[in-house]
Amino acid sequence: MKREDINYFVSILLLFSISITAFLGYLQSQLDLRKFVPHRYFAYATLILAAVHVYLNGKKIWRFISRKIKR
Repeated sequence: MKREDINYFVSILLLFSISITAFLGYLQSQLDLRKFVPHRYFAYATLILAAVHVYLNGKKIWRFISRKIKR
């Protein structure tokens, strides 16, 4: 599996995780559930996937930022 394939896979998982976390957060607030565990675990998974995504795209991000600063 190429790095680009892994990047796409992580991006899709990240979008899925963000959507589920948002839905569970909305559900938690509407039903007034104080300790709703699935929302917490999906939030942790989202943070981990976001960190992996930034790691995989670090060079692209750095190039973009450095080009914007040089302008």
